[in-house]
Amino acid sequence: MTTEANTDIIEGADDTTSADTQAEANVTADKANEGADKVAADKAPADKAEADKVDGAKNDADADKPAVLPDNWRELAAGNDESALKILKRYGSLNGVIKSLIEKEALIRSGKIKRDMPDAKDEKAMAEWRKDQGIPDTAEGYKLADDITKRLTDEDKPILSSFTEFAHSKNLAPDAVNAAAEWYVSMQEQAVEQRSAIDKEAREATEDALRDAWSRDEFKGNLTLAKRFIAEAGGIGDEWMEARLPDGRLIGSIPEFVQWASDRGRETYGDVVFASSDSEAKHASRRAEIEKIRDTDFARYEDEGLDREMRAIIEKDLKRAKR
Repeated sequence: MTTEANTDIIEGADDTTSADTQAEANVTADKANEGADKVAADKAPADKAEADKVDGAKNDADADKPAVLPDNWRELAAGNDESALKILKRYGSLNGVIKSLIEKEALIRSGKIKRDMPDAKDEKAMAEWRKDQGIPDTAEGYKLADDITKRLTDEDKPILSSFTEFAHSKNLAPDAVNAAAEWYVSMQEQAVEQRSAIDKEAREATEDALRDAWSRDEFKGNLTLAKRFIAEAGGIGDEWMEARLPDGRLIGSIPEFVQWASDRGRETYGDVVFASSDSEAKHASRRAEIEKIRDTDFARYEDEGLDREMRAIIEKDLKRAKR
C-alpha cells in the first residue's frame, strides 16, 4: 500500500510538473508572440514609409516622362472638320501646332495684319482704312525720303507728281511709293551716266573725223562758221549742237552735218574772219585803224607794210560782198 501510494504521488508529481512546464511554455510562447507583434508593429510604419517613397519616386518619374500621343492625334483633334485636319497635317508634332498658335497670336497683337479694303464708294470706311494703312488723305501727303528728293532734277518733279497722283488712286502705301520713286531716280541717274558716256565718245569721233577733213589751221574757224550759221538759221540758237535726233544722236556729233553747216557758213559770211561777230568786229576795227594811219602818216603806212595788210582786208570784204 505504501508502494502504490508512493507511485501515485510520483505520478501526481509528474503530472503537476508536466502541467507547470506546459503552462510555462505557453507563457513563453505568448511573450514571444507579443514581442514579434511589437517588432512587426514597430517596423510597419518604416516599411510603409519606404514603400511610399518608392511609389512617389515612381510617380515622379512617370510625371517627367512626356505623354505619348496616339498616331491619329490629328484626326482626334479635328473631329469631322476636314479643313481643320488639313491644317493639322501641316505640322509634324503637337508642339509645332502650339508654337504656330503663339506666333499668330503675337502677330495679331502687333497690329501688322491689315484688314481688307472696304467698298470704295463708302468714303468714311475708306478714310478709316487708309488711315490704318498709313495712306495720306491726298496725293500731296506722300513724303519722299530725303535721299530721294535731293536727287530730283527739275525734269523729274512733274513726273513724280503725276506718279503720286496715280499711286494715291491705287491706294499705294507710303513705303511702296518711296520704293518706286527710288527706283525711278536710280534709273534716271544711270541713263544720264550712260548717255554722257555715249555723247563723249561721239564728240571725240566727230572731232577726229573733222580734223581729218579740214586742215589743222582751218579746224577752229570752220567749226565757228558752222556754229554761227546754224545759230542764226531760223532762230535755233547756240544750243543747236545739243539737239538730238529721234535715235538719240546729238546733231553736233554728226560729222557730215557739221561739215555741211560750215560750208553754208562760208558761203554766207565769206572768210573765217567773219565766222563770229567778235572776229568780224576785230576785222572792221583793224581796217579802220590802218585807214587812219594811211591818211595821217603815209610813210609809216608803207614802211610797216600796212598797205599789204590793207589790200588783204579789202579782198576779204569784196569776196564776202559777192556772196
